[in-house]
Amino acid sequence: MAGVSRLGSRSSGAVRATLDELEGTLSAAHKRCVATGGDVTIAVQGEWASGNPFLLAYGDATTQAGVAVSSSTILAQGLTSSEAYRFLPKNPNCLHAGVVAAGSGWWSVAASGNTALSTVEPFKNQDAFKSLLSDPSSDAANLSNLGSVKISGVNKRFNSSFYIAVVGIRNGNAIPGGPMGLIVVLNNGATIYKFYNPGVSENNDAWRKL
Repeated sequence: MAGVSRLGSRSSGAVRATLDELEGTLSAAHKRCVATGGDVTIAVQGEWASGNPFLLAYGDATTQAGVAVSSSTILAQGLTSSEAYRFLPKNPNCLHAGVVAAGSGWWSVAASGNTALSTVEPFKNQDAFKSLLSDPSSDAANLSNLGSVKISGVNKRFNSSFYIAVVGIRNGNAIPGGPMGLIVVLNNGATIYKFYNPGVSENNDAWRKL
């Protein structure tokens, strides 16, 4: 029992830490937009695997000459950026928490027994949140599916709604009823919302805003 408890706590901490790191990269991108007054693109690629490592990076959307910069270029530059977020096989957090990629099915596994987002605030009664979510493994608003979003240099706001879903993992798979986390950004907004659910495996599946 003590061993199971330690494993559960480890994945819970990893989910929280992963959410914080992802939020940090998004916040750094927004701060760059505010500081430069130019459009900033946030791009993502890969999966939660060493063979195709997950990467979240950002960069200026145009050059000084006004030439558009591609997402692939930003991702390539992000490989050496201190603020980029990436899958690192030897990072303890990456062993116990993972970003839900398109088609992974991880969210459905972790949600087994956990409180549904549709039953809690702000997802229950606010259309801006409620209409955004279905299954993050396949939803078009999952940033893993979108590929990239932009922050406008004019109004310093994100130009589309998106989310990043995170779940506790064990031996490379989502933990049934395990800890879950969600970062949500709304179209034409500048706020990065962060939510967390410890999971029934921790005897507390109540969603809360962090």
